[in-house]
Amino acid sequence: MKHAVKRIAALLLTALLICPCLMPAALAESPAESAPAATEAPEAKATMTPAELQAQGILTVGAKGDDVTRLQQRLKDLGYLSGKVDGQFGGGTKRAVIAFQRRNKLDTDGVAGQETQARLYADDALAAPGEEKTDVLAGELPMLVNKDHVVDEFFTPADLVLVNTVIKKDLATVKYKKTRGVKAAVEALKTMLEAAKADGVGKKWQIAAGYRSWDDQNNMLNAKIKSYKSKNKGWSSSRARRAALRSVAEPGASEHHLGLAFDVNRKGSSTFAGTKNSEWLNEHCWEYGFIIRYQKEKEEITGFVAEPWHIRYVGVEHAMYMKEHNLCLEEYLQGIEDGTIVLNGSAENAAEAAGEAGEEEEPENPEEPEVPEEDPDAADDMGEPDDMGEPDDMEEPDDMGEPEDADAA
Repeated sequence: MKHAVKRIAALLLTALLICPCLMPAALAESPAESAPAATEAPEAKATMTPAELQAQGILTVGAKGDDVTRLQQRLKDLGYLSGKVDGQFGGGTKRAVIAFQRRNKLDTDGVAGQETQARLYADDALAAPGEEKTDVLAGELPMLVNKDHVVDEFFTPADLVLVNTVIKKDLATVKYKKTRGVKAAVEALKTMLEAAKADGVGKKWQIAAGYRSWDDQNNMLNAKIKSYKSKNKGWSSSRARRAALRSVAEPGASEHHLGLAFDVNRKGSSTFAGTKNSEWLNEHCWEYGFIIRYQKEKEEITGFVAEPWHIRYVGVEHAMYMKEHNLCLEEYLQGIEDGTIVLNGSAENAAEAAGEAGEEEEPENPEEPEVPEEDPDAADDMGEPDDMGEPDDMEEPDDMGEPEDADAA
């Protein structure tokens, strides 16, 4: 019995000695247990309401009150906000914040966080550019605007005119009364339509689109995304956006920003490709300084599906060279840059130029690009004009029952 008591006492003593050692280990585990809460913090922040974010000094869409009024007034003073200062953080305020962020080299998320606000209220914050306008025809070469070469939201071409002041109803219907274009391009368009009329193809021409601002294009893209989501209930916003960008350019990447591009189609027709108007345009537009900008065999290069109704003014010399050599604008400008194309001359002139530069051999003509395989997923966007409608400030056309027939690139 005495030995049993001793053993129990020894066990109790051992337990008392071990317990203090176990306590630090137990304490060491508590931070690990709390670690998941720390990793969940960003997710929790992402789900916070605009009011909760505002309480932390972060202003985003949905915020309202004096903080937003102050933000809007500062954006307006710097030339980024053209809308009302009403204390309501909406889409216009977000675009103004993005424009400010882009110009001031900040992350362009449209959220006025601490970094953005600090820069915004700083004395040396960069203001929006002034009202400078760009002469889009001033350069020796045509301006390139695509997904890799964009203009900013303040870009405005010089010498814009209302199309219907130059082109009268006997030549074409201007679908939207406020449609504008650069004067030289509109006048070339008039001359081309007069020639079509003289050739017996003077009926049913319609000008469905011309110059678009940054906001116009942004509205069209959003409308296209909304349309895809409406027609495909299971689609996410990102998937709908990817689909929309196959036929609608991002703001800044549309040729319509230049005022040199027009959507020309046949009024009252649900199709344009295959009509007499389309055939005449494809054959003769080059003679008047226009190109069919987006062609089927060039889709992989231009980045857009074919649009036989979308013409772009580049000038007769450039247009005729591209037609004769089956080049899109990207290929043409690249050829000039790498020396395989010489302005104001043919292949013989290029050879002479190479010889004068000390080349022993004549440069080879650039190989014809391979025709890309047809993308089955593009079928829904091919062959038909895709008129998302002109911007909200455009007057509605008289022919509201006509098919939708302008592109959005």
